Amino acid sequence: MRLRNALAWTALVLALAPRGAAGQGEHPLVVVVGFDGFRRSYFDRDSLPVLHALAREGVVADAMIPSFPSVTFPNWYAMATGLYPEHSGIVNNSFYDPGFHAAFRISDSTARQGRWYGGDPIWNTAIRQGHRVGTMFWVGSDAGVAGTHPTYWRAFDRHVPFDDRVAQVLDWIDLPAGQRPDLVMVYFEEPDHTGHEDGPDGPATAAAAARVDSVLGRLVAGLRSRGLFDRVNLVVLADHGMAATAPDRRIYLSDVVDSGSVRVESLSPLLLISPVDGDVAGLRRRLSRLPHLSVWPKAGLPARFHYGDNARITPLVGLVDVGWTLEPARGDTLRGRGNHGYDNADSTMAALFVARGPAFRAGARLGAFPNIDVYDLIAHLVGVRPAPNDGTLDAFAGVLTR
Repeated sequence: MRLRNALAWTALVLALAPRGAAGQGEHPLVVVVGFDGFRRSYFDRDSLPVLHALAREGVVADAMIPSFPSVTFPNWYAMATGLYPEHSGIVNNSFYDPGFHAAFRISDSTARQGRWYGGDPIWNTAIRQGHRVGTMFWVGSDAGVAGTHPTYWRAFDRHVPFDDRVAQVLDWIDLPAGQRPDLVMVYFEEPDHTGHEDGPDGPATAAAAARVDSVLGRLVAGLRSRGLFDRVNLVVLADHGMAATAPDRRIYLSDVVDSGSVRVESLSPLLLISPVDGDVAGLRRRLSRLPHLSVWPKAGLPARFHYGDNARITPLVGLVDVGWTLEPARGDTLRGRGNHGYDNADSTMAALFVARGPAFRAGARLGAFPNIDVYDLIAHLVGVRPAPNDGTLDAFAGVLTR
């Protein structure tokens, strides 16, 4: 079932889904750990003893393919709902809603307003079916989607140290049986932050990947000390990868378009742009003169992007080639050595997926799969009926024990 109106979807799910406990206590604790910008290739090349041990005892995917666009908010929320961004309504990190006459920005208060988020995030699904959920900074979990928050949650605060986040997760797990969450989700913004600054091949990025591996080690040690490690289904994943950028790989919007003639909601690598005068075809012709930039009318986007079916997507959508940057005008300074948001099929955008626990076969290898399938997987692990969504559990058939 596909969503044409992100907000109507939420109302439909709430109206149709049954309420009441479903299998509570029959499934092991599920812990989902999210590392922002953890490119799949980091797993193969870097020294990551905790992740490698989990993979040996569980499952590692060849690649988890991000949803388009391959940026942060759309993908964390795609995994939480099983919906492509065009159906969840979170179509980018920043966008304009013509119905609300307002703009969404991840850096301001709009990111914590439930009205922007469609679908049925896994915490809502689980709570409605009698389970408790704790979320530490997961995208959308502090917004009150459809008026519901997780049982335990913390509003995002990048100043909270990583060790404190692990401590909070373990504190929730330490609650008495009648209060303990059945699902815990925790987010860390590395190695993405460092990858933007140092690039995917920089030594600081490798160090950031090693740092989050150590953080994961502290969580594993905490579970072991409580005698829970072999009873927990632990899933570790990322939202997208990272590609190297460089000053000599830049193009400039001002070379073909006057800034006063367009409205730009997103610039690079994803270009969301509208003509002020309404001449979409004329604007596309001008943009097509720029090298290393592909431009489509919204209705003509490649079907594999699953990105044309939402009013929040502009009449024209552009995408720069991997590793290139579209700047507003000449003279602007390129910031950092890495970026994401490129074609989600490119290997540089592939994300990490590792899982270990009683539900997973030891030493199994999983082929590449789309990240919208994560919602159905978590629902299966927790033991709840998933809401209608764009994903499937089929990709995991060969790696699950139940």
